[in-house]
Amino acid sequence: MIKKVTKGKYKDKYQVRIQPTDNITGKRISWTVQYANTEKDAKKIERKMWAEYESGLNPSDGKVVFANDFQRYVNQRAKSLSPVTLKAWQETANSVKDYFGKATISKITTPLISQYAHDYVEKHHATVSNSSNIAKRLVHLRNYFKFLEGKVVKENPVPERALKLFFKQSDFTVSQDWRIFTKSELKAMRQSLITDLKNNPVELNGSKLAILIESYTGMRVGELQALKFSDIMQIDNYYTFRISDSWSDLSKSFNGSLKARPKGESRTLLPIPKDVIDLVKDYQIKQNRFLTDHNLTNLLDLIFLNLHDYKKANNKEPITQRSINQMLQKVCQQLDVKSNKKRMSLYSFRHTICTQLANTPKMSYPWAADKMGHSLNMFMNTYVGLSDDINKAMANLWVS
Repeated sequence: MIKKVTKGKYKDKYQVRIQPTDNITGKRISWTVQYANTEKDAKKIERKMWAEYESGLNPSDGKVVFANDFQRYVNQRAKSLSPVTLKAWQETANSVKDYFGKATISKITTPLISQYAHDYVEKHHATVSNSSNIAKRLVHLRNYFKFLEGKVVKENPVPERALKLFFKQSDFTVSQDWRIFTKSELKAMRQSLITDLKNNPVELNGSKLAILIESYTGMRVGELQALKFSDIMQIDNYYTFRISDSWSDLSKSFNGSLKARPKGESRTLLPIPKDVIDLVKDYQIKQNRFLTDHNLTNLLDLIFLNLHDYKKANNKEPITQRSINQMLQKVCQQLDVKSNKKRMSLYSFRHTICTQLANTPKMSYPWAADKMGHSLNMFMNTYVGLSDDINKAMANLWVS
């Protein structure tokens, strides 16, 4: 049932409620009321509520085995998650089953969740940080209990900022920063890659072209792997790519969408120099010749179709992340670009580009976040770092 609220705290919002009945007792089951900003969103929430009821969940029953119901929750969400995210959720489900056994939902308390967290860290010799595995497990558990809060459990047994509450400051591990490339390092890499692309045979150039494009766009690696020649577009006086798909090495399949976006939704990337686009078009010509010579096809129009493995090429599979990262290591070794005890991979370009965007005078952060495929908060909090270039410039400014 949906109705618009006319007064009070939720005025002008749409109230959503359902009144299912217990299949055994015939009594009505209490189901938490939710609110939506629009009638369209309210209808979506109502459909989801009935789907949850029909899947077998009875929120009035705290005697359900916690591990079993958590697995049901994961299975229910499976279709809406990427393969990588689903894998992480399933790992949490396996961990819950291993630790909590046959314990019912009503028995799960905050102290018990804290014991689970400490046991997990000890058993797996795991680190404790905001990006650690135990942090993910606790986020998954908190999200699960959010749905049950007020229905099966009085309050969520997984508190906000659970890590800080469960562990001492001395238990935390300082997370390793990502390597952010300087402008001179980027210039050297690009010059080296362009030289090789102009002189090497096409079958040796896929990973190098991928690194070159990544150095200008900072796109997610899965998005890079799914890039198509037809994604090239010209807007006004500059070139870029419009992307709408991504690849998963884990499932060896295309996701059919970008991360956290509906299927079919696209976004344009940062502007790319015309000479780089010309290299991509030249690569397309050479790739077509190679495919013809080896009786292969590129039905999906992939830029980074795997030319090293004919079976993978025939299966429409792109170059793997591992291969591209290995090539990056070789390029960095040749140019004496070291990790400086930081994490360094193709993902370093994403952090580098975001840092450059954030420190460009008069830059529109919403525009920059959109080009990187993130919310403004995620853009600022997760990816924006301090490069050596900026560190030196600010130190010189202060001294002067």
